[in-house]
Parts: sequence; structure tokens; C-alpha cells
Amino acid sequence: MEKTGKRAILESYRSAMFEKAAIEKQMELLHIGGEPGGLHGLSYDREGRGTNEPVLAAVQALEGLEERLVRQVKEIDALAKSFWGLVMSVPDGRDRSVLISYYANGESDAIIAVTLGMNSLSAFRLRHKILEKYFPE
Repeated sequence: MEKTGKRAILESYRSAMFEKAAIEKQMELLHIGGEPGGLHGLSYDREGRGTNEPVLAAVQALEGLEERLVRQVKEIDALAKSFWGLVMSVPDGRDRSVLISYYANGESDAIIAVTLGMNSLSAFRLRHKILEKYFPE
């Protein structure tokens, strides 16, 4: 069963951003850079799809990743208005900053803790306190 509500929007946005970053990382590993060189400069002119040729298999993988990235960006765009509306409804700047760091930027509680000058457990508690205050279940 899928969660609904304000917290679910925050979590969905975070998950979608992580998925987008993972796809981009996979694409980075396949792309050797420089246009038209690298995998983007290759074509299927010599071999058909389904070949065991490693270069063409990499081209197919890259094309699949590009399609996944387009779908992921559309998902993020669909969530963005709701997500940013929720975040910007938080009046306190520090609280808003914690939400942006965790949900939009994908930072861990440990990184947020360093930014705020506290330990990880305190950052975790602060984040949950913010959720309870502004987005009670």
C-alpha cells in the first residue's frame, strides 16, 4: 500500500532524486566523453540489435539509461510543485534548510549535523521534530 500525505511527498521526492543520481552515475560510467566520440558517436550501421558486440551492447545500455533518466526527470517535475510548496510553507529558515538538505539535496543526518554544529543523533531528532511540527501524521 502506497503512503499518501505530506510526508510521503517529501520521501518520494528524496527517493526520486536518489534514483536520478544513480542513473546519471551509470551513464557517466558508460560515456567516455567528448562529442561525437564516446558511445554517443557510435551507431548500429554495422551490426544489428541484440548483438554480442560489447560496444553495441554498451550503446544499447546507454540508450536504456537515457530513457530511464527522461522518465525520472518527469517524475521529479511532477512532484516538484507539491514538494517545494510544502518546504516553502515552513516559516523557520533553519527548519526549511534542514528539509531542503535532507530531502532535496539527499544529505545524511551526519552531514546536516556538521553544518549545524551538532551530532548526528541531534540532527536526526531535529529533523523528526520539524516533521512533527509542520507535517503531523
